[in-house]
Amino acid sequence: MVPSVGRVRAISAQIILYTAGYRDAETDRRLPPEQFYASLPPDAVTIDIRSHPYSPFASGYTGGGVRLAVERWKPGEKTFYHLRELGNTHRDTSGKRLSPPEYVDAQAGFVRLEAILREHGSAVIFCACSYATHNSATHRCHRFFVADSIATRMPELHVIHLEAQEQEQA
Repeated sequence: MVPSVGRVRAISAQIILYTAGYRDAETDRRLPPEQFYASLPPDAVTIDIRSHPYSPFASGYTGGGVRLAVERWKPGEKTFYHLRELGNTHRDTSGKRLSPPEYVDAQAGFVRLEAILREHGSAVIFCACSYATHNSATHRCHRFFVADSIATRMPELHVIHLEAQEQEQA
């Protein structure tokens, strides 16, 4: 993930929201859960913003396995939240998610996200999408919209988008 942890510590006095997706931006392959969670900022609580946490053949990204994966592989802060209310339900006929997002319950979700950020000072929201969707007009990941919206509500918030990258196999 980019930026490096050293750079993050230099701005730790602010309220910080990180965004992350567990798919590689170049290959669109799902990262191994141990690699993804280990790369998350150690000072941040972890928030899954998918409406239905499910990833085929990857228990570390599915249901209760997410909490266990955070406890097992994420460095530092182990607090985990599932913020289903901010999940995107807007889909095309094939089932692919579209933008702009339609949230499960935007009002409740943003109130809860703001409360978590104010309580902890640092959080990472994540979903499956790769960073490569950031500039897509039709398939921009909803986590970017969530970050934009909460930043409007919280002008003191500093947003950092992390980019997942597969590690070279030795």
